[in-house]
Amino acid sequence: MQTQLLVGPIAEGCVVRVVGHGTMQESLAFRSAIQANINRGLIVFDASECSYLDSTFLGGLIGIQKAAEQSPRGRFVIVADESMRLQLFSTSSLDRYFDFVDECPEPTGELETLEVDALDSKTLGRHIAVCHQSLADRGGPDSGAFRSIAERLSEELDDPSGRT
Repeated sequence: MQTQLLVGPIAEGCVVRVVGHGTMQESLAFRSAIQANINRGLIVFDASECSYLDSTFLGGLIGIQKAAEQSPRGRFVIVADESMRLQLFSTSSLDRYFDFVDECPEPTGELETLEVDALDSKTLGRHIAVCHQSLADRGGPDSGAFRSIAERLSEELDDPSGRT
């Protein structure tokens, strides 16, 4: 099954839905869609049809949470019932970090499909590094591993020999 990213308006802001897997390939398009709407009010990540989130996607969600906290109008919530919270967020202890709701607000218009553009290796690598640094900065038992990934990628991307 191919992953779909859908975005649309709700009464207080916007909703972005992931159908399928949320991976590093979709993470940057997802983040960009949310950042474009962060000042509209409530930002809802509807994970009710999502079956998997990789570490890059999870790190991107931390960045979105921080951006919403800094926005005068922004608020970020994730739609996931208790079993989805455990499945998607508990391995990284993020089930205690985000604000969750059980149901998605009703869209006030059509949900549009977001195109996921292919990324060049440097853009993708920098995005992965930033997301893993966000996971490392959050702390927890895996923070050392996430920090190592972020540092290694950053070193490789900054290598003047061009061996990336």
